[in-house]
Amino acid sequence: MDENPQASSTEDAAADLMLEQITKQVKNMKEHLPKVLSPDVVAGYSKVLDLEDECNSLRHSVNDYKQREAQLARSCESLMASTERDKQEFFQLKGEVASLNELITEQASFCSTVGATTCNLLWKMSHCAGAVDSILTGNMLISFLQLANSSLDGFIESCHGLISEESAEVNFIMALCGVLTNIFATSSGRDYLMTSGFGLSLTDQYISILSKDVKSERLKNIVLMAIYNISISQKGLEMVASRPGLVSSLTQILTCASASGNHLQALRSVVGCCTLVIRYVYNHVTWCRVLMSSHVPGNG
Repeated sequence: MDENPQASSTEDAAADLMLEQITKQVKNMKEHLPKVLSPDVVAGYSKVLDLEDECNSLRHSVNDYKQREAQLARSCESLMASTERDKQEFFQLKGEVASLNELITEQASFCSTVGATTCNLLWKMSHCAGAVDSILTGNMLISFLQLANSSLDGFIESCHGLISEESAEVNFIMALCGVLTNIFATSSGRDYLMTSGFGLSLTDQYISILSKDVKSERLKNIVLMAIYNISISQKGLEMVASRPGLVSSLTQILTCASASGNHLQALRSVVGCCTLVIRYVYNHVTWCRVLMSSHVPGNG
């Protein structure tokens, strides 16, 4: 059965009327409420609304900070894990470096031992003049002298008086200086070293060794023998006497009671230098006499 259209229309009219009455009441309340309520209540209500807005804003800020905190916590955990991995890698690398340093030390000791053994054999061979001639005519002489220069430079830089005389390094340098001393002992060896430029650098290195606090008196003795061998020739004597620091080093050796075994070698070098001075003075006096005799007026 169909609904009654008249009854439906009546209900809609009633609802519209009720809505209109509610609207009028709300409007009246809005108009009369400020008159009924005191200004303090109205101001408080406005303040409450402002505080609600501020609370909402703070609530959003707190949520943002919480999200940021969670993000930072995740980043912190990631960084801590990365730091732990780096720490483990560091300790691993530290162990590898320690192993490599130990290996390098062993290799350096082995090389020093091999070098000392080889140079000692060459030192014994160089006592023969024929062996020195073979060294001078060989095609490895320049390489040997370059090795000697670099080895002596390294020893001078690292020597602080703490190296044991029995160490492989000192034995190597001692044998190397012994070979060079025997080369300087021959006229051909002196001439070659004086003309090649190695003589000057070796002499400076020898003087540096003498001035260092080297505990090995035997090494100093070999160096003093080398300086004396250089000074045997006129050119070598002039070169030795012209080097700064030689006289002070020889004086220190002569005045040192613990170096009594090297006094003779130091005196031989001092005598050589004095001989050069005496020879220079003699030549100068002779030249002055000749000059004076050439200006003597003749008799008329």
